[in-house]
Amino acid sequence: MICPVAVEVKVLWRRVSDDPALFDLLDQSERERAARRSSPARYVTAHALLRTGVGEWLGVAPETVRFDRTCATCGSHRHGKPRVAGHPGLFVSLSYAGDLALVALSGDGEVGVDVEELDESDFDGFDVVTLDEVEVAALDALDGEVLRRARAQVWARKESVLKASGHGLVVDPRQVIVTGPKEQPALVSWRGEHPLDGPVQLADVELGDPSHVAAVAVLAPDPLNLRVLSG
Repeated sequence: MICPVAVEVKVLWRRVSDDPALFDLLDQSERERAARRSSPARYVTAHALLRTGVGEWLGVAPETVRFDRTCATCGSHRHGKPRVAGHPGLFVSLSYAGDLALVALSGDGEVGVDVEELDESDFDGFDVVTLDEVEVAALDALDGEVLRRARAQVWARKESVLKASGHGLVVDPRQVIVTGPKEQPALVSWRGEHPLDGPVQLADVELGDPSHVAAVAVLAPDPLNLRVLSG
């Protein structure tokens, strides 16, 4: 009997910070994008964390890392998933919400990570714009804080799959069906017009923070071995 090889995924997280040293790690394009934001600290923290994580992985200085951000769907260089230039075998993703920033890295397949603050999913119409009918039914019996957390968790799972695929919200999230919050994380069905490049492994990311939830997905056939570290 041949045992499956685990897919290795490393997730780094840290609190959002306005430390000027983080800004110094960014390239000129990232600094310009940060400057256009009313509250740049989350963007700066996440991108500095990405550079730090990639630098450690490759054994190079973070500020020397170069990224290609070409969108896989439309070809734009403004909003595509980041790829490490010159290292096609290293897959990365980043996310930020509230006061947390997360980065995922893997050498085994396209990866996507998403963190959500509970309040961001607490709005009227969430079900209509986000959930398939099957998913709505799974959350019907919940209310209050339990419902808020369930919505955020389901959304994080969906978003991580969409990021791993490289399509992002070009695909309607209602067409990405995931398991409910009381079930093991998994992609149940992909109904998007753009096909997936392979099977999906999905996991929740435990942050020890009651105000946030997170998930990570990787396009790979084998079980996922997840390491979560404070960056």
